[in-house]
Amino acid sequence: MATIGDLERNAGIGSSNAERTAFWLRFHHLEGKACLDAGVAELKRMIAERNGTELRAAKHRRQQWPAPSDDQEAALQAYAARHGRRWKSILSDVWMGGGPPYDDGGILRGLRNTHGPTWLQSYRLPKAVLRSQSDGNAAVSHVGVGKSEE
Repeated sequence: MATIGDLERNAGIGSSNAERTAFWLRFHHLEGKACLDAGVAELKRMIAERNGTELRAAKHRRQQWPAPSDDQEAALQAYAARHGRRWKSILSDVWMGGGPPYDDGGILRGLRNTHGPTWLQSYRLPKAVLRSQSDGNAAVSHVGVGKSEE
């Protein structure tokens, strides 16, 4: 197994602190293991490029998450109603940075922990369908509760 130093040398990264820092700064926005994994992947790509070989492309499949429960769906709809058309970007910011408005509550925090921000990007609220009530007023019912688009 190669060390990070071996990978850096094989990729052509200089051994000075300034050269190594310049390489790793590209990944500083990632945290922990994600930073290391991204850097190692880039080092391996650079090594393959230097050797004139190609890395095999990893198969990327869209991950399938379980549909949100009725409680989670209701919490998402309430959050969307409170925050308007930018609700997903607001919720994503709260999930990623923990900043204000601090109103995502326990149900949505649990959804963040099980499904994550990537799921939120692809999630769509169910379309509301109007149906007539017997008194002539329109009532909203939600078709496809618990579904998400891909």
